[in-house]
Amino acid sequence: MAGVSGLAGSTKGILCILGSGAIFSFTDAVSKVMMDDYPVGEVIFFRSMFVLIFAIGAIQFRGGWRELKVVDWRRQAARGVNIAITGMCFMFALKRVPLADMTAMVFLGPLILTALAPYFLGEKVGWRRWTAVVIGFGGVVFIVDPSGGGPLWPLLLAACVPFLTSTRDILTRKLGKTDSANATVLISTICTVVAGAALLSLGWVTPDLYGMALFALTGTLQGVAQFMTVYAFVYGEAVVVTPFRYFMIIWATMYGYLFFAHIPRTETFIGAAIVSASGLYIFYRETRLKGGR
Repeated sequence: MAGVSGLAGSTKGILCILGSGAIFSFTDAVSKVMMDDYPVGEVIFFRSMFVLIFAIGAIQFRGGWRELKVVDWRRQAARGVNIAITGMCFMFALKRVPLADMTAMVFLGPLILTALAPYFLGEKVGWRRWTAVVIGFGGVVFIVDPSGGGPLWPLLLAACVPFLTSTRDILTRKLGKTDSANATVLISTICTVVAGAALLSLGWVTPDLYGMALFALTGTLQGVAQFMTVYAFVYGEAVVVTPFRYFMIIWATMYGYLFFAHIPRTETFIGAAIVSASGLYIFYRETRLKGGR
């Protein structure tokens, strides 16, 4: 995308990241609705199947099968299993956790990645970023609200998601040096399909035409959103694009109200603000350090 630069490129990148966040939140809301009628495993299976169909088409469009370079099968397998488990934790938690709460918990990912970076990536983390990590984890207390009286296990399951996505990001960084992005996306999607198929033994409801259409819609849109995320960082610089990821909490709150008439608790807003501010500060510090300041 050499022709895309400056203000035009930044604008396209921002629009892509905002659009992908809106789509991800929408497909999560639709999936949450569908889990009232279909078992969680079935939703995972059909959603990932349609993501796979979209991914295969996109791979054909973006270089074909000759671009599927795989060198590190061990890390590919580990990443695929990681994503499959992450998907299961996310969907089982999403069935019981409000959409905005779930999204706010996912924002922990950059904080956890920062905490793991010294041990797995050999990156130095100074006291400022460590402070932001600790404060960010404090924000989770507001979201989880242990004294709220509701079941705690769905929120604890949701808390597993950012831990898993952080290890996924570490594996992705390492794979980016040896394997093609097309191969990484395809293998991970196949692993998710296999995990969903394994969960079908826990329950099955034959989908009608409307249900199958919703499965196709959510899966295809998930694929679109994944590629929009990639292109957001092709068009715009990370320092410009990344902060707009946090707009997802707005989309999640909006869809939560439209689909479920759910208004997040005050604690959720406070916790989300703390986690988001901590994540943005860590990103700010990283960009300053890379710029030599």
